[in-house]
Amino acid sequence: MQASMGLSVAAFLLVAFVVVGGSAVLVDWSRRRRQTAIARQIALTDALDGRLGAIVAPRVKRPLWGPWEVEIAVPFSAFAVVGRVLAIVDEVLSGEEGIREDSYRIVLRAEPGPARKTHELRERWSASPWFHNPISAA
Repeated sequence: MQASMGLSVAAFLLVAFVVVGGSAVLVDWSRRRRQTAIARQIALTDALDGRLGAIVAPRVKRPLWGPWEVEIAVPFSAFAVVGRVLAIVDEVLSGEEGIREDSYRIVLRAEPGPARKTHELRERWSASPWFHNPISAA
């Protein structure tokens, strides 16, 4: 009877330790992943900003399964800029410890050019839907 009671207490303590310790390990692992992603994003942003100016802003993340992912909104109308952005991303991430050259993915999103933005604003803020022409309404 005492042996089973001792075994029960030991099992309870083991489960409690695993639940508390396991969650602490999981939180620490998640925090380290987030800090690593933030550090790589800062390094990449600094490199891009130092060489090209503040024209693009990368977002670096690490999915649970799969390679590192870099998402950048780039102006596709400026092909030279896109090429330089890709070269800088490759240079920065290839030099990072723990990243092989085939272990990251670059996702490019089209950023609308200035002419397109002006046209969209003109359409969105046009007053014509609110004002009716009294001549055409008659």
